Amino acid sequence: SKAGTGPYSHPSAKVKITGKDHVAAPEEESEMITPPEPFPTYQTYAFQTEIKRGRFSIVRQCREKVSGKTLAAKIIPYWQEDKQAVLLEYQVLRKLHHTNIAQLKGAYVSPRHLVLIQEMCVGPELLHALALRTSYSEVEVRDYLWQILSATEYLHAHNILHLDLRSENMIITEPNLLKVLDFGNAQFYAPDKFISMDKCSDYVETMAPELMTEQGALPQTDIWSIGITAFIMLSANYPVSSEAACEFLRTARKGRLKLTRCYAGLSGGAVSFLQSTLCANPWGRPSASECLQSPWLQETGLDSRQQALVTFPTTKLRNFLMEREKKRGLLCSKYGLMVAQ
Repeated sequence: SKAGTGPYSHPSAKVKITGKDHVAAPEEESEMITPPEPFPTYQTYAFQTEIKRGRFSIVRQCREKVSGKTLAAKIIPYWQEDKQAVLLEYQVLRKLHHTNIAQLKGAYVSPRHLVLIQEMCVGPELLHALALRTSYSEVEVRDYLWQILSATEYLHAHNILHLDLRSENMIITEPNLLKVLDFGNAQFYAPDKFISMDKCSDYVETMAPELMTEQGALPQTDIWSIGITAFIMLSANYPVSSEAACEFLRTARKGRLKLTRCYAGLSGGAVSFLQSTLCANPWGRPSASECLQSPWLQETGLDSRQQALVTFPTTKLRNFLMEREKKRGLLCSKYGLMVAQ
């Protein structure tokens, strides 16, 4: 059976949110679905300002009334007949307890909404965290990749695929801790399960070759996404533009990825990491565990000091982010969304 529909999961199951929609805390009778946490009803929380608005959900700041603790509430409208499909994100999150994954604190479902209460992760997106500096080094990139891969190794060990590991879904909190967010695309994985993802030109720059050719998603699909994120951090560019996606797919099949877009001075380990994670054949990519055991990510001492000497100015990365934000703005206009600042 087929499952999944990226880049936003279950579009048929959710109510599309437009800029005119004002989704508040669901006020209809709600059913708690997070045992054994003492969250009797939605009235436990005071819902506050909007943080982020996606195509099928809104994230709002909320406060637990008893403790005063600030949390984040992801509110997902849905059609009643597709309730079980929408609940998949909750079923995934309730199994996860990892330092680099935003923790689910509670949840409830009403006839019209699923509400996920999660820890509040305050900080810039991954690439913005780098762009705020005057420069950064390969060692700093390696540190972030280690955290991403640690979370991914944990997910895959629990037979869960994230399937949306774009840098936009990673927040850097203090002190320099990376948190993976947004499990709206996540799927439970089994070797005999075919997980399809709808073709979507919105994020073709980060789409794995096996999704373009409708082979289905695998654990290696997440590794491709991590390779793309690493490539952007080490180049301030995509390995391919959206206009040339089909050409890139043909080129990638012929051999190793060309790294001419990357910064000068990369170590051999960094180059090997990019070549292996961005292998066109998913079976040629390493697992998350193998990535973590790679010599590059295991390097310490003198090698790290040498890599720290080569720094990358952030001007190019800032320009990259400006262009990406411009594209995001166009997408929001296309789908009638408002961009929350």
